[in-house]
Amino acid sequence: MAMSASRDTPDTLPSAGPIDLARESTLRIGPLRLEPPLRRILHQDGREEIVEPRVMQVLVALARAGGNILTRDDLLASCWRGVIVGEDAISRVMGRLRRLSEQLGDGVFMIETITKVGYRLVLLGEAKREAEIDEASLAAPPAARAARLPSAGAAGQRVRGEIARGPLLAVLAFDNLSADPEMDFFSDGVAEEIQQTLSRSPGLRVIARASAFQFRGADKVVRTIASQLAVTHLLDGSIRRSGPRVRIAAQLVDCGTEVSVWSDRFDRQLDDIFALQDEIAAAVARALQVVFSPAPPTPDIDVATYELFLRAQSIISEGGRVFDDSGAAAAPLLEQVVRDAPGHARAWELLANARAWSLRSGSRTVGYAEGRAAVVEAAETALRLDPTRGGVYEALAMLEPWGAYLAREALLMRAIDAGPNEPGALTAMSTFCWSVGRVRDALTYAERACSLNPLFPAARLAVAQMQGYVGAHDVCVRMHDEIRQRWPQNFAIVSSTLNFACSLGYWDVYDRAAADVSAFTGDRAELMRTILHYGAVLRGDDPAPRRRFLERLRAHAARGEPVALNRLGQLCLYGFEEEALDIAEQANFDHMFDPDGPMPSFVFPGVLFGPWSSMNRNPRFVALCARLGLCDYWVRSGRWPDCAGHLPYNFKGEAARLGRR
Repeated sequence: MAMSASRDTPDTLPSAGPIDLARESTLRIGPLRLEPPLRRILHQDGREEIVEPRVMQVLVALARAGGNILTRDDLLASCWRGVIVGEDAISRVMGRLRRLSEQLGDGVFMIETITKVGYRLVLLGEAKREAEIDEASLAAPPAARAARLPSAGAAGQRVRGEIARGPLLAVLAFDNLSADPEMDFFSDGVAEEIQQTLSRSPGLRVIARASAFQFRGADKVVRTIASQLAVTHLLDGSIRRSGPRVRIAAQLVDCGTEVSVWSDRFDRQLDDIFALQDEIAAAVARALQVVFSPAPPTPDIDVATYELFLRAQSIISEGGRVFDDSGAAAAPLLEQVVRDAPGHARAWELLANARAWSLRSGSRTVGYAEGRAAVVEAAETALRLDPTRGGVYEALAMLEPWGAYLAREALLMRAIDAGPNEPGALTAMSTFCWSVGRVRDALTYAERACSLNPLFPAARLAVAQMQGYVGAHDVCVRMHDEIRQRWPQNFAIVSSTLNFACSLGYWDVYDRAAADVSAFTGDRAELMRTILHYGAVLRGDDPAPRRRFLERLRAHAARGEPVALNRLGQLCLYGFEEEALDIAEQANFDHMFDPDGPMPSFVFPGVLFGPWSSMNRNPRFVALCARLGLCDYWVRSGRWPDCAGHLPYNFKGEAARLGRR
């Protein structure tokens, strides 16, 4: 974590004087000791590293700053003693420091770059840390990284939900041994139902379908799956269906020994399928020595209706609420299911979410009031049938206006309390924390969600984005580049890579991502062209397009129209910080408090809280936050944005004054 930085001090400190390595006293950096004349670093086990003088001077200056940011001018004054050097001199030293941190191992420290401001030394590897960044751990599987994240007891319980320390299980897609290949969805659905039942068990984490079901047929190699998902156990099986009968064979494998610890075969009538699923889940729970928590009994349901439910569940599980119409596709199927089986709680829960997805997307066909009533009906029915159906709270949270922060947070907290290891709830909470400036909490939730869904593109993307918002820009862009290469046709990943790379000045990564744009068509192609135009303007020296963009936003604000927050951030990167704040004073933000209103910023809800944002360093920024309802949320909840303690003015005092108003 940042080294004992006071949260009431400015973000940057003046230089404390020139660094004289011959006269400095012993200095500690985590488990390391720097001893006079400060040319060497001593490990706890007696090993030592000899460090070149200039690199050591910069390291000492950053350590002496106590976790605060040092500007380039500060470093020039303390380490170069005013000698005029080229612009890349500090950059070269920082590169050597980062290589040194990798050589030292154990995640001792990292150098955090604050774009257009300076640098900060961040300590890592402490037993209790508040969602800090450990660059050395990024090569580990997401589940292994999440095991080191703080539990509910850390950081004053800012992050809700305990991370189970027991087994981590992947339920693979069961093989379809029936003669009809169309029955693949049935085999998948039964496996997912078992996975859903097991995920309710306390002390057991279960990998989400989207990641576990990527391994099929010849790809079901225990060692490979264990490596990619970081799981301790696998549940695999096969299904053969013949008319009204079904045969299921299942086995539980210990990934460490690759030995089966339980297996069985079941021959049943299809109308016993729910009891059979619970029976298999209970046997797995006993083998793993965890408590089994079955759902309330499901009423009788005929085979055709059950198949319809499995098809709808597959659409929801494989879809997403932002960039596709999976909610609209699944809703009609689920509506037929609940008509035929009105006591099916899981179907009502999925229907609530499918309707909420449709309501918040461009695919809805009804007005907001009618759509909202339909979501509430499905949610209340699911809870009446099974009060533990926490997924309905995610749907209800989507009904709230964007500016209803306390209400949205309370609903998402209930979802996490009901399912602390549900990737959907964790991802939704990560997005919420992002939107209110709690970016380290957002990273924690994103990492936890990714540990349970490590091969799902959106889960990996959320972690990459939050790395940028906590200031780990190198990590952020590297992760974007890696997942883009894996999923080059994923619109969200490619667009996010382009945005982060050009905003942070990583033009090599930007150019590689730009080569993928030609794969998109229609509306997505148009959005990509907009992003490429933004990158070209930011990269170029021509002031004309920047000025045209400024005038266009001025015209919108003068007419009292809404202005997206990402556009204001774009203006700041174009060099128009004061003008952006002027526009923010005129723009209309009523949509923030309208239940039918859009997000304040297309897909980057916390854009103004990034460490690259110059707007939040201006005291006028607080007035914008008040208009967005944020000051009221911070004051009433006591949960402040991370930037509050690193700004060169009394952010909390001003926010409290405006929040009370």
